[in-house]
Amino acid sequence: MKNKTFTLFVFASLSLFLIECQKSVQTDKDTQATLIAGIFGSCFSLDSCFDQYTKSTDEGASFQVFDQDGSRIYARQSVLDFNTYKPIASGSKWVTAITAMRVIDCNTNSAIYAQCGTVTTGTCNNGAVGGAISLSRTTAQVLGWTGTYANVTLRQLLSFTSGLNAGGSSGAGQASCISTLPVGASSTEKDSCVNNIRDQSTGTPGALYQYNSNHMAVAQRMLEVSCNKTWDTLFSQLIVTPLGWDASQAIWRGNSRGGTDTDGSLSGAYGLSISPEHYARMLNALLTNGTAKNSVGANITNFLSTTSVTEILADQYNGAKIGYSQFSAFGYRWQYGLGNWRFCTVTDVPAECDRDLISHSIGINGFYPWLDKNRNYMAILAVNNIGRKNGLSLLPASSTSLFFAETVRPLIHSQIGR
Repeated sequence: MKNKTFTLFVFASLSLFLIECQKSVQTDKDTQATLIAGIFGSCFSLDSCFDQYTKSTDEGASFQVFDQDGSRIYARQSVLDFNTYKPIASGSKWVTAITAMRVIDCNTNSAIYAQCGTVTTGTCNNGAVGGAISLSRTTAQVLGWTGTYANVTLRQLLSFTSGLNAGGSSGAGQASCISTLPVGASSTEKDSCVNNIRDQSTGTPGALYQYNSNHMAVAQRMLEVSCNKTWDTLFSQLIVTPLGWDASQAIWRGNSRGGTDTDGSLSGAYGLSISPEHYARMLNALLTNGTAKNSVGANITNFLSTTSVTEILADQYNGAKIGYSQFSAFGYRWQYGLGNWRFCTVTDVPAECDRDLISHSIGINGFYPWLDKNRNYMAILAVNNIGRKNGLSLLPASSTSLFFAETVRPLIHSQIGR
């Protein structure tokens, strides 16, 4: 029942690892055996697949599936429970995109929103040139940029097509200042960082898709300047408070691997810690075309406009060339929306792709939330694999999570009957 393409990829990656790193793994045969068992063992139910998967995890895992109205129809956990806050790595990207669209919605339609805090119609107009914040606003209009990157739009930043490839044009990369900003960084320090990203970059805006953290750092700074509020304030008012997240734990950190505390106001691509139960409250808005859930499970209508939901999930490449995508090894041309991947089995025919499409925002640590709008369900695999067991360069934690998801998706489809 496992997807053949994923099986071949994982098998090839694991074979390469065992061949190239034979000496290093000889001292860790138990871990090697556990990892292999967790990937290639047979499973025929959600329970058995999950139990098999947890053999490859560092800290345990949890898995939840939600039906079209946001009701949880499956839940299983092992050590790591549904309410535990952990880093979610690139799972943060979806949160950043949703926060940005909340800013735009509240700034243009606040009369219908009861949970926008002080971000109301017309309050996010600050910048070098006046005008309400929108996906079409540029770095010149908001940040006063000139030159090659003056016409970079917020849309391009949230879809990684801005050309901002500081930190290396051949890989993911990122400007080092994003993760080294001091706690409570000043506006001057933040401006210096985003300007540094601009000045180090060589990509052509709109013509290059480059998966990295630079784009969202600049997007966050644009939102701060436009609204004259810090990222923490916007995030607290528009996400944490209405969704009932734990304000003491839902914190952005520039250094997500621990060590020295740093400011996380430019780390929207990777820096958030959240629990899967709380993440589901937010993701519900994309499943139901705008309705989120609060702390008691009640609906928050108009959390996002239907236009914002459509924009977040739409293909945002617009003809951009793929410069770096960590999924190129899978043999697919994966697509990208605003802060989330669009995966389908037929990627070169848009109409066919849309018929078998999931949207997701997977983290390098294996955290994997996904959404299937065709079959009207969502799922969240919560895991935090950063240790020896899943720290293999040729078989990262994200690969094992993807493999698990492709294994259980047919089982979920059978269970929900669509």
